[in-house]
Amino acid sequence: MTDVLPIRFDAIAGAYDQVRGHPPEVAQQIGRAIATIAGDQALVLELGVGTGRIALPVAAAGCRVVGVDISADMLRVARAKDGGDALWLFQGDIERLPFADGVFDATLAVHVLHLARDWRSVLVEAMRVLRPGGVFIQGRDWRDPQSCVGRLRSKLRETLIDLLPGSRPPGAGAAVGQALAKLGATVEPEVVAAVWVAPISPAQVLEEMASRSDAETWVLDDVTLSAALDRLRAWAATVYGDLDRPEEVERRFVIQVARR
Repeated sequence: MTDVLPIRFDAIAGAYDQVRGHPPEVAQQIGRAIATIAGDQALVLELGVGTGRIALPVAAAGCRVVGVDISADMLRVARAKDGGDALWLFQGDIERLPFADGVFDATLAVHVLHLARDWRSVLVEAMRVLRPGGVFIQGRDWRDPQSCVGRLRSKLRETLIDLLPGSRPPGAGAAVGQALAKLGATVEPEVVAAVWVAPISPAQVLEEMASRSDAETWVLDDVTLSAALDRLRAWAATVYGDLDRPEEVERRFVIQVARR
């Protein structure tokens, strides 16, 4: 196996909200759901706060939110959206948090553990800065795996295995729950915080990949991405015919809580 492929976060900061952003009403639902779990006026630390797409709705729902991210460009976007009023933002490494033990009511991680060099260290830090009785909240976006989005992303992974034998993307997966249990947390079942439907065509999915708006492409060099897209376009043309025809794709935001 080769080393985990590096992520160039600054390079995708400007396009991040295009692929990961939520409709305003959905963002509000997500913010309220997280704030309800964290508690009224809870002090929440978001790990990998990025552009603030989750932190800002959580703050609007009544929490005090601190955000840490390694990317200066991501934080620049977040500050521009925030206006300097709602969030406390810091540049730093989520594997070595610059906070004392037991400071926060909740720690929050959305689409970040699988991008960390050592996600186990992130979990240790996330639990360390929690007060006794605090909660670690994980969030993730779900899109119908049988939709054009799900199928094209699956085909991309299959193609990369062929193009890059022995390589692997960063990952965490089901082992996270086991690691949290070892740290003394009680992991609760996932809950769906929001459900919505959005149209997207195979051509749009391919364009997101080509422009690196899609997170699946962040780790790829230009040559590999170009080769993968050539194969994907040929496959999609065979499967879908009209690549510009949109599908209504069900999306969900899913939350899982681990209580200290």
